[in-house]
Amino acid sequence: MTQNLLITGAGVDCTQGIGFPMAATLLPEIAAYIEGEGKSVDQTLRSLLPNLRFTFSSMIARAVDAISTRGAEAQRAMVQRVQHAIDELPPERDDIRKHGELIVRLFNKLAVIAKEGELDDETRQLIREVFPKDADELMDSDSILDIHKLSLSDTFKAVLKRTLKLGLKADRHEVAEALGADMLNIEVLLVEKFLGFYNESLPDIKNYLYISWVLWAYLVEKQKTIIAAFPDGELPFYGKLPSDCHAITLNYTSFLERQLGRERVIYFHGGLAEYVSMATRELIAIDEDMAALDPTEFLKGQTENIHFGDDASSHRHVIPALVPPLRLKPILSHRYIEAWHQASEWVRNAKHIVVIGYSFNGADEHFNDILRQQLHGKAVTIVGPGVHDDSFLKRMEKVFHVPRANWVSTKVQNLPAKRANRFQLVKAYADQVDVGELFA
Repeated sequence: MTQNLLITGAGVDCTQGIGFPMAATLLPEIAAYIEGEGKSVDQTLRSLLPNLRFTFSSMIARAVDAISTRGAEAQRAMVQRVQHAIDELPPERDDIRKHGELIVRLFNKLAVIAKEGELDDETRQLIREVFPKDADELMDSDSILDIHKLSLSDTFKAVLKRTLKLGLKADRHEVAEALGADMLNIEVLLVEKFLGFYNESLPDIKNYLYISWVLWAYLVEKQKTIIAAFPDGELPFYGKLPSDCHAITLNYTSFLERQLGRERVIYFHGGLAEYVSMATRELIAIDEDMAALDPTEFLKGQTENIHFGDDASSHRHVIPALVPPLRLKPILSHRYIEAWHQASEWVRNAKHIVVIGYSFNGADEHFNDILRQQLHGKAVTIVGPGVHDDSFLKRMEKVFHVPRANWVSTKVQNLPAKRANRFQLVKAYADQVDVGELFA
């Protein structure tokens, strides 16, 4: 029986000393990687993918063109993120603040146009009076203006493009980061391009192969750097885990496996040490030490496995075993069905569960549902720096039906905590808690 079960999300790999970027800030590092030490990876992939047109700069242009087609709610969320970013800036960052105020002002003008185009009650009543018999047919829209068919001016586009390009640079730009949180999110990009395998869109398939293998190569190199920095194996957070626990991770890195052993870890979203043949959906292990693997040399060895000829039936694709974070999980291989079933069994059989660095995001609803179905009567501790934020408490209410009014403030390991029924939320970073003591 799986007595003690640890569940880890992206937050644990952000621990000081490991320093992996979160998904929303990953693209700047990858863009810098393919311009620097990853240049050979970029060149190798472009030789394997003839007529590939994708670049991260061209992605920005498409993202800006699509802004006017976004719903009012999505645009409002973008403005709120930018406003929050500038509210958090220190006084000396006045140049970034003004940049953010400009973005907010432009989007507010767009919102005014959309609002003014809405059919108000007085206009609706006049339509009913003038056309009493077919008013409902005439009012088949809530607006007299189709905002989705409008084009943004060159001024608006230029401001947005320049801002988003700042988000691809290594120097942090809070406004660019907030604006591009979903438009420049590599996981969102992977989801979008993965659909090419279903609708047989060759450009999207090539884009997915390029983006996913670049992401894989970057993560492999980053992981190698971290492992080399701790030759004794005592990584921050991971090095202090109790050896008798099992773990489910939503990360791709192999740090958990190196600490606990492969048989005690489930990679819910796949890992770096495997790849998938899309012809057979076979999951293939990489028979090399990941701590010494050269991504460029590995990709050069995939010449026979990645092929695009004149006849579509002869095309061959292999992709990293990284499952895009879709609400509805794509089945890359039947082995994932087995892994997800095993994860559900581990959750069901566990006595104590500790969740660290996982935000219960809607994109991981498949995993959230496993937890929701199997957590009855279990002690659950959730650790993260933002677990007391109102947005997180709302998520707990949505996922586990715990009303916000039920939480009581307390202390756990002398850290701020909240408790409600079988749940406790510990406000802390991963390396601030003693996981073994949390299980005890």
